[in-house]
Amino acid sequence: MLKDIIQMSYIIVVADVTLVVFILFNSTINSKRKAPFLIACVISFLMLSANIIGEVCRGKTEFIPLMKFSYAVSYSISGPVIIPFIYLANIFGNRIKLTIRILALFNTVLCFISIFNGAVFYVNDDGYFTLGPLAAIPYFLSGIYLFILLASSVSKYRLGFRDESIFIFVLSLSVIAAVLLNTLYKFKFLVSGMAVLCSVFYYLFFITQTLTRDALTNALNRHSFYKDIQDFQKHQIIVISMDLNGLKQINDTLGHDEGDKAILTVAETAMSILPMKCRFYRLGGDEFEILCPDTTKETAEQIIAELKLSVEEKSYSIAAGYGEYKKGMDFDEVLKQVDAVMYEDKSRMKAAAKLKL
Repeated sequence: MLKDIIQMSYIIVVADVTLVVFILFNSTINSKRKAPFLIACVISFLMLSANIIGEVCRGKTEFIPLMKFSYAVSYSISGPVIIPFIYLANIFGNRIKLTIRILALFNTVLCFISIFNGAVFYVNDDGYFTLGPLAAIPYFLSGIYLFILLASSVSKYRLGFRDESIFIFVLSLSVIAAVLLNTLYKFKFLVSGMAVLCSVFYYLFFITQTLTRDALTNALNRHSFYKDIQDFQKHQIIVISMDLNGLKQINDTLGHDEGDKAILTVAETAMSILPMKCRFYRLGGDEFEILCPDTTKETAEQIIAELKLSVEEKSYSIAAGYGEYKKGMDFDEVLKQVDAVMYEDKSRMKAAAKLKL
């Protein structure tokens, strides 16, 4: 038995541990992105450990309490292992995320109560496992998580993020297949192994995306901007142009290192504030662009106001302007109009600064 367990779990463990090492030492992905990957790795490892304990203890009456605990852990996290991927897709708002967390907490409580009342699973006096009367609940909740993940794929496609949409769709189908095979044929370690593989491939997907990133700020680069324009031209888009005020003065008086620090601060602030469906680009120097598919003008004004306030709190200032692109319009013309609005804003800010003096 031990030989079979090692054979089935060794590659999963190595892949999981190796991915954790890569994530921790990779500086191209920020901590906000790292967290879901690390959580997925931890959940996968816990699920695998619980499965191993359940398999080793099966039929051994002296280990019944440990066996019950392992099944409680396994059933608690077999569905929520999908949740980090929902967070990585990040297409839904806080209300959906809160609902997901509440469902996961409910499932966890139910599964651990089953240690005592056998609601979800039952371990008999001979040390063998059977399903309880409420065993369908964890599977039902897993179905909800998978539905949300598939909905994320559809939303990504609708917003123009086709590469990521297809990737999430394939990932969802792979997880569904693993759950079905595990349920029908009682395969061991299949779901935990699939969770690790999904984490690895999603991580690789994000790494390949770094080729489209600006080296200093990790914002999307000029090449990505013009590629995304082509992808988004069938959608209504809010275009925001943004420019750091006083960069030349910072470079001339404090040096280019301080200028880079200012650019990086503005970029990090913007990326921490912007809704995930918005895409943030650095075209060069202190020139930034933001594309927000299916966004209202009112939302754009709120975004700009929040950006300005947050940047000011860090002792810098930005000028910004926005415009709306609709299907059939000349995008270059829209971009020129947005830039003109941004420079008008910059002129007003300069005039206001002179009045204060």
